Amino acid sequence: MRARQVVIATGPFQTPYIPALADRLDPLMLQLHSAEYRNPTQLPGDGRLLVVGSGNSGLQIAAELAATHPVTVAVGTRSTELPQRIAGRDLFFWLTRAGFFTAPSNSRIARRLRDRGDLVIGTRSRTLRRRGIDFRPRLTDVDGRTATFADGTTVDVEAVVWATGYRSDYAWLHVPGVVVDGAVRHTAGATDVPGLYFLGLPWQTCRGSALLGFVGADAAALSPRLADGAVLPAQVGHLGRQPATPAASPG
Repeated sequence: MRARQVVIATGPFQTPYIPALADRLDPLMLQLHSAEYRNPTQLPGDGRLLVVGSGNSGLQIAAELAATHPVTVAVGTRSTELPQRIAGRDLFFWLTRAGFFTAPSNSRIARRLRDRGDLVIGTRSRTLRRRGIDFRPRLTDVDGRTATFADGTTVDVEAVVWATGYRSDYAWLHVPGVVVDGAVRHTAGATDVPGLYFLGLPWQTCRGSALLGFVGADAAALSPRLADGAVLPAQVGHLGRQPATPAASPG
């Protein structure tokens, strides 16, 4: 199929990321990425489980596993934790009202938000500690069934859940200069290649660009550009001889 315009809307969560040190674990040990996790019955026996990562997925999975297993959580980067509801309203109501999701990606507040990482919403680590979940600093090494942490402590575990996020994968996109060092080069979703656009990138224009509740604003902003580059009725019979650049806007 040939197209004058292409919008890549494959989302930010493409390839589950597992650190290379996972190869040093006992090959008979069960390892799951959070993308594969469904419920505690997937994990063996009643031995200690290690959850690597303390974002939303990591803490939620740890909370569920704690009902049937002793759990250790390795905390790489400590995130800001907020309750799900404040003053009777969902936190997303307040964040939206405060402009958290719509702050332009090049603004000072956006840069600060990006540096601080994602929020953990609705799960508190101190509550999980009271339930007996063991928190350790960053995982630095593994050997067989023994995990070592940044403070030098160790723990033997029976299985590991990697709540270590995702990485973008554009290996299939063979357009020079669009993806550099794994990052898309664009301005509000438009690349330097005429007719090639992206939608749903993290921080494409603002914090909400990759979220279902806010991506529509970026789609609406992109729509006129696509219309400007659309094939005009008079050109339909000559598509095979059209130049690579988008057609000019009528008028």
